[in-house]
Amino acid sequence: MKNIDRFIDKLNFKKITVAYIICAFVVGIFSISFLGYKFKEKIIFAINYNKISEKFEDEKIGTDSITADIIDFANKSTDIADILIINKDNKVLFSAKNSQFNQSEFNLELSKKDERTSYLTLANDSNINFKLVKSEELILRAAFLGNEKEIEHDHNNEIFFRDNFNNEKLYLLSYSANKSTGDKIYFISDIHPIQNAEMYIKIVCAADMLFFMMYWVLLSIFIYQNAKKSKLSPALWGIITLFTNLAGVFVYLIYKQNNQSCFKCGAVQSKNNIYCIHCGTKISNTCNKCGHVVNKGDKFCNNCGNELPSEEKSDE
Repeated sequence: MKNIDRFIDKLNFKKITVAYIICAFVVGIFSISFLGYKFKEKIIFAINYNKISEKFEDEKIGTDSITADIIDFANKSTDIADILIINKDNKVLFSAKNSQFNQSEFNLELSKKDERTSYLTLANDSNINFKLVKSEELILRAAFLGNEKEIEHDHNNEIFFRDNFNNEKLYLLSYSANKSTGDKIYFISDIHPIQNAEMYIKIVCAADMLFFMMYWVLLSIFIYQNAKKSKLSPALWGIITLFTNLAGVFVYLIYKQNNQSCFKCGAVQSKNNIYCIHCGTKISNTCNKCGHVVNKGDKFCNNCGNELPSEEKSDE
């Protein structure tokens, strides 16, 4: 235990804090860059989806003016199966890839009423299913969660006991609408899970968790060291901080604020003490008549009413 105390006493927390911040910053930048590189296509997909959706919903911008952007987006993304513009009567007005979905009509219907596992299916081809992805979920799903494999797995469980289940195909469907014209734009994308996506996320989360645990432990050790210098119970305050983190730090600081520290040895003790209980140094001003503790700036003693001389108003 003495060896541990000596080791903790030698720790320079100013240098440790600087080193920790630099390392955490470097690891954070690396983590963001690493995930950004691995999930690049998904992030670009989400960004382009939002841009085109905003333009399509803008009543001042005509549909024809964004077809070039749609074609460019569809051709650059490996996830896109097609992007359709459909009027209020479900007539296909435009197809970015002229795919199998470029039919005279594009009618969808619910294949299951259970909201949690509902799928849409083409009215004229029940083997083609769509999982609706809300726009507010798209960025999270596409950028980082990478839960396409989970969606595919859930769908396979749903259709496993159907006849010819192997002929069924699942797509992700996102949409936007222009309220002034009634036109809709459908983003139809294939499910292409990122290889080892879950492992990448776990690695980054593990690194972040490691640094968070280091911060948690270092904060407890700092309070332990500070409490020891203040002649308090270092083990008690260290354990309190270890289990409560910042809440324990606030309690510790409030406790020190409500007491006084000896300017010579640093011991924290009652404000009523005239002499330090550890080194004997006089740490409080007193009334020259009754000896009661008085505060700096007091003109009269609050115990006997004696007028304090000017010398006692300043540091003794």
